Amino acid sequence: MLVAEQSVTRAGLRSILTAAPELRVVSSFGNPKKAVEASREEQPEVILVGTREGLTADAAAAQRLVSVNGAPGAKAILLHPAETSVEVSQVLTGGVHGCIDPAVDEEQIIRAVTTVALGGAVFLPAPKVQPVELTLAIDGPSPAEASLTERERAVLGKLARGLSNAEIATELFLAEATVKKHLTQAMRKIGQPDRLRAGLYAYQHGIFG
Repeated sequence: MLVAEQSVTRAGLRSILTAAPELRVVSSFGNPKKAVEASREEQPEVILVGTREGLTADAAAAQRLVSVNGAPGAKAILLHPAETSVEVSQVLTGGVHGCIDPAVDEEQIIRAVTTVALGGAVFLPAPKVQPVELTLAIDGPSPAEASLTERERAVLGKLARGLSNAEIATELFLAEATVKKHLTQAMRKIGQPDRLRAGLYAYQHGIFG
């Protein structure tokens, strides 16, 4: 599914992707809000999302599209490059699977969509690497001090990989509501107010799932 506010971008991507025999564009929209209902009906495997407002707005639109109200099984690619490793961390912990500049060559775009559909992550062009201390400057008690349960650690580990609640539920054989409960409890214990900081906390403390 293509969700891009700029009509030129939509047309260009549709032309590129429909030329690839392994890919099919199920629909395209200029308004991300209108695309949510369609994503729920069509359940695309990959959604390419681009707004006129930049990476943060793209990520917010993508999260709505892959929420329980849209297509929770879909993987999102933002049509805006992630310029630093900090931005990479932000989008991954928000459940996005990649960022691409629509200006990269056609083969790279096709390969990026295919890679993400198969469960990978793609960032084109490659972002600048930031010092680790800037990327992972997350305060909070240690996992031992926080008295995290085994389930809470498992959920945080999956979050650090950029998985959505639905994907975490699938991997841990839990209901999505149970995942949300464990994540809420874990975030309270480690003193992190949102998914981004919770994911970075888990990465910082070596909690991987």
